[in-house]
Amino acid sequence: MSPNNQIIGRVASPPQLESSSEQFYFWIQRNTLVEKNQIVRVESAISDQAIQYFGIIEEVIRRSRKKNIEEEYDFADGEAGYESEFKVEGVTYASVKILKTIPPVFTPPMEYSKVYLGEQNDAEIAYGFSEMSRSMSVGRLYNGANNFAGLAQIDLHYLLGENGGHLNVSGMAGVGTKSSFLLTMLKLIDHCSKIIGKDPIYAVPIVFNVKGEDLMWINHFNKSYSGKHDADWNAIDITPEPFFDTQFYAPADANTNGAPAIDGCNATAYSWSFADVIMRDLFLYLFADDDFSPSMEALIYDIIANLTTSDNNEIHLRNDAPQSWHELLEWLRDQAGTKEPDREIQMHQTGTWRAVYRRLWNILADGSGIFPRHLAQGNPLVIVRAQTSPPLVVDIHSLSVSLQRFVVAAILKQITEARIGRHAIRGLRYLIILDELNRFAPKNNSDPITKLLERVASELRSQGVILFGAQQLASDVSPKIIENSSIRVLGRSGLTELQDKVWQSWDKTSKQQASILSPNEKLVYQPGFRQPMYVRIPFPAWAMKREDIASKPLSQIPEV
Repeated sequence: MSPNNQIIGRVASPPQLESSSEQFYFWIQRNTLVEKNQIVRVESAISDQAIQYFGIIEEVIRRSRKKNIEEEYDFADGEAGYESEFKVEGVTYASVKILKTIPPVFTPPMEYSKVYLGEQNDAEIAYGFSEMSRSMSVGRLYNGANNFAGLAQIDLHYLLGENGGHLNVSGMAGVGTKSSFLLTMLKLIDHCSKIIGKDPIYAVPIVFNVKGEDLMWINHFNKSYSGKHDADWNAIDITPEPFFDTQFYAPADANTNGAPAIDGCNATAYSWSFADVIMRDLFLYLFADDDFSPSMEALIYDIIANLTTSDNNEIHLRNDAPQSWHELLEWLRDQAGTKEPDREIQMHQTGTWRAVYRRLWNILADGSGIFPRHLAQGNPLVIVRAQTSPPLVVDIHSLSVSLQRFVVAAILKQITEARIGRHAIRGLRYLIILDELNRFAPKNNSDPITKLLERVASELRSQGVILFGAQQLASDVSPKIIENSSIRVLGRSGLTELQDKVWQSWDKTSKQQASILSPNEKLVYQPGFRQPMYVRIPFPAWAMKREDIASKPLSQIPEV
């Protein structure tokens, strides 16, 4: 593609608007429309060397030649309807953030250098798309308010674990459209996985449904989708359709004989007996709340050691140990009521025994469906796969926050063991889609579940465990998780949140833009970018809630 040679202005560097190695200004040719977010190219000669600068317009400013507002007022004698016989005097200029130079130099362009309007080939150079050994389109790259400079690309080596890993999305409730963006990412990755190459992608997406029944219907068409949304999908050469083969899991309903708590989505019910929790080494995660004390943790470890035996590195309940949740409660109550010398486990205060009993009683009362009290065997979630899988959607929305955290921890631990064990499958990646991260790994928490998520973010990307996390406020989430996310995405956000130090590396212009983004717009940043990409995201073709289910296929839904 040949470069665009439309000259739109010349570099200027007067006092107060000096150029630097990161930024420059240019005046705009009269009667030429130039917009914020447009890509520009500058050609400058310095020391007999031709240098090309590629940048993005941060802001467009208009300045009159009048010294103050009073002169502006006097020019029309205060009459708003006055029309001057003379041309309007003034100048329009723009500030530009430098994204890249060829050859690489740390020096500003010379004043009066020509500024050209950039197009797709300039955007590809500016963001280094051609240097990505394996890239993935995430949407159309804005070039102004309504035009595009081709497709926005991210480097899969930074997303899926080779050079970096994980993705994090922030945005306000509703207008931030975090869940729909994460599912769009799954659709894009699925498309990439079907393109056979030297490094095919084998992925197992695990989607946690944390808000209402929203994500339990993604195998249905979206009734709000119409022909006007096709252009964004066509641009990235993907057929807009639901996730037809999705497998759904929901908590068992305590009021039924093990049926799932959500009907109509063909979900498989899940639950854990006491033996299931012990065998999978999950007991500690039941108690991982804010007030979890070291003394309680020590007692729980001793309880596990006392009631279990190990066989070929597998943990089992002893035959004479409690075999159900009901029997465990009875045993804990008896131990709490027994004097210290007569207890099976000594060196723990009576108050600690009572605290563990009360906590477990509350947990079992809250989770009567997923923790059947009198059964010796439940139906635990098993999500380990040997090959690429359609999305596995695990519903946890009806559970209390502490039980939601338990289910997430149970799955993460299962995946972690599968990826680091002797039988780990080379090249397989588990993609964990988890919204409301602040519930599961809050800032300044050090409980076992938070530590598990931090370990996933900081250590396991090379093992193929990739976290696609989201939250309204990144400032409420463990910094280890945010900082270890190579791909950062920002939807519409409040200015108060954007003033937090977690956003200190994002410049003022990007933060201001984030405060006015529409639902289908995102700012996307990855290592190596000097400025985030301003991207238009395709509209979801799948239902995002039960009410969105279309009665007809998309081809029969008229454009509105």
